[in-house]
Amino acid sequence: MDREERTVKVKARASSGLSGFFVPHITGSLETTGAAGGGLGIDSTITVEISLEALDRSQGSVALLNIINGVEVNSCLARYIVEKILSISEEKSNRIIIKQSISVPIGGGYGTSGGSAVAISFALAKALNVPLDFYTITEIAHEADIVCKTGLGTVVGIVKPCNGITIVRKPGGPRYAEIMCIPIDDSLLALTAFYKPIPKNTILTNLEDLEKVRAIGLETLRKIELNPTPETFIDNCYRFAIDSKIMTPTVRNTIELLNKVEGVIGASMNMIGEALFALIDKNVVDNAVEAVMTTDPKWIYIWRPGNNGIDIEVIKHSETT
Repeated sequence: MDREERTVKVKARASSGLSGFFVPHITGSLETTGAAGGGLGIDSTITVEISLEALDRSQGSVALLNIINGVEVNSCLARYIVEKILSISEEKSNRIIIKQSISVPIGGGYGTSGGSAVAISFALAKALNVPLDFYTITEIAHEADIVCKTGLGTVVGIVKPCNGITIVRKPGGPRYAEIMCIPIDDSLLALTAFYKPIPKNTILTNLEDLEKVRAIGLETLRKIELNPTPETFIDNCYRFAIDSKIMTPTVRNTIELLNKVEGVIGASMNMIGEALFALIDKNVVDNAVEAVMTTDPKWIYIWRPGNNGIDIEVIKHSETT
């Protein structure tokens, strides 16, 4: 008896989104829930390769394997996205293998969950040939980030290209969010240093904390919108981290060292992780790195802030009978 076999491989690349401040916005709808805020894109730091292999009916309908940096992970994000897109797809019998390569620290306030959600959603929709438009695919990624409690507004900032600082002025999903891009001069680079992850549930433990952060975040956004420059952004991110009491002693100490280096525009803490980011003159990179290295970070990176959206590539498509 003839047996049909089908193998599809699709690769997607997305940015991670380092957050400098946020304004939680919780509603009764996943479409309108989100966060205003702002941060820096780190381009092409998340690569997802999805392989679809046809299953015999005796093997069941769907088998899912999710691997992050070589380690199998039971991921709420991956499960949610797969179930959502499969509910629309006509193809039901597939072994789905998701291989993720993430080149920034996970849990450090770099928006890896949002970036993964974007890359998985677009790659899977392409692999399954599901006729969904850009906004619908992005909405699935946005929903997954919220349902799995891994983020609020990261997805909408990642999918919109910006060669500079991304500001989410109006929160919500992709059909509701409003994005502004603050250009960064060619003379500036960004530096980040990571120390350790911070679980989000240890920071915002009750509604009162959330409301305080929301009020501080709204004032931060207002000041940045009045004068949208890199200097205003980084200064107000620092004020946000201090006033919200999220800033850790380790990060504050490193920022004080960095601010003594001539040519450092400013620095603040990643939201949320024990990590920092700074805007620096490209001519003082070595001096800035030297100052940070005295505090023994686990990871340090220099880059030109921005992101180019999502890139999708079909790398294999074969069918035999």
